[in-house]
Amino acid sequence: MDTPTVASAQILRMRNPMTDLSRFLAATTASGKIPGVALATLRAGTKGMEHYSGIRGAHDRAVVDAATVFEAASLTKPVVAFIALQLAEEGLLDLQRPLFDICGDYVPGDAASRRITAFHVLTHTSGLPNIVRVEAPLRTYFNPGERFSYGSSAFAWLQRAMETVGARSLESLARARVFEPLGMLRSSLEWQERFAGNHAQGHEWEGQPVPKRRVATALASWSLLTTASDYMGFVQHVLASRGLAAESYRHWFAPRVNTRQGDDAEDLHGRNPPDPNIAWGLGWGLEPAQGCFFHWGNSPGFRALVLANRVTQDAVVWFANSARGLRLVHAVAPEAVPGAHPAIAWLRIGRL
Repeated sequence: MDTPTVASAQILRMRNPMTDLSRFLAATTASGKIPGVALATLRAGTKGMEHYSGIRGAHDRAVVDAATVFEAASLTKPVVAFIALQLAEEGLLDLQRPLFDICGDYVPGDAASRRITAFHVLTHTSGLPNIVRVEAPLRTYFNPGERFSYGSSAFAWLQRAMETVGARSLESLARARVFEPLGMLRSSLEWQERFAGNHAQGHEWEGQPVPKRRVATALASWSLLTTASDYMGFVQHVLASRGLAAESYRHWFAPRVNTRQGDDAEDLHGRNPPDPNIAWGLGWGLEPAQGCFFHWGNSPGFRALVLANRVTQDAVVWFANSARGLRLVHAVAPEAVPGAHPAIAWLRIGRL
């Protein structure tokens, strides 16, 4: 028998890419680099492989399974964008109207902030910082709409506006418009005691456990708790263009502004040039040349990423209870959503 060449070995691997990916994830969690991973895929719009590996955390060494609830961090934002677009379709939320006119002041004494709209928040062009800290207090750093700088803090103002026009809490809006219609039975923007028996705990770079947060009130920028299967149900819904009119989908995924580099994609002072390969739509990061959309999640001890191709209808989402979790992308993305992905370089994701 002929000895297999490198090329033939690659062909064999390509025949069962998901099998190889399962082995890689199992080996990674067994090594201790990442305690636990939950991953789900779509292939041509149909739910494909799901992989669960490792442990839930230092608090519970039981294995991660399909019901394990993870912190989704900023993967919350596309869900909030979906609800905002529904409210816009119904004439309740004007994406171009200043949020100040809808629900009052958010940055007292900052005249420029009074021009910020829902459109600015969803495209990360509000001029507000990502998080409020000593070196980046809550104020506008550039005129709304001028350029991109990832700004999570603005989502609190958008949330207030959505709750005002929707006449209910964000959690209630999400439950009625997303979680219940899509069968996302283990998802919430607020901690639920029903999650207590099977949830993941975060771990920092060297494995130190992070105290579990139990968020009592929904936060539009990061508080989603969910499973890989539940979130993939949302992505499948999006790829099938359900829940919104065709025109809304066109607006949702139209490239609005090119992104810029910076820590956590924040570039308050415009020190970095625009990236020609990455743009932002209304709540999604975009790879326009590839027809892909994405978002990443980063909270203490947790990392998450969703990536989908609107043309091929392939998609992947994973949650990891480790600060190293994004580093899975180099092995996962080529197998789950084939093709070049400039977002990986833009996010400056290192290797395991």
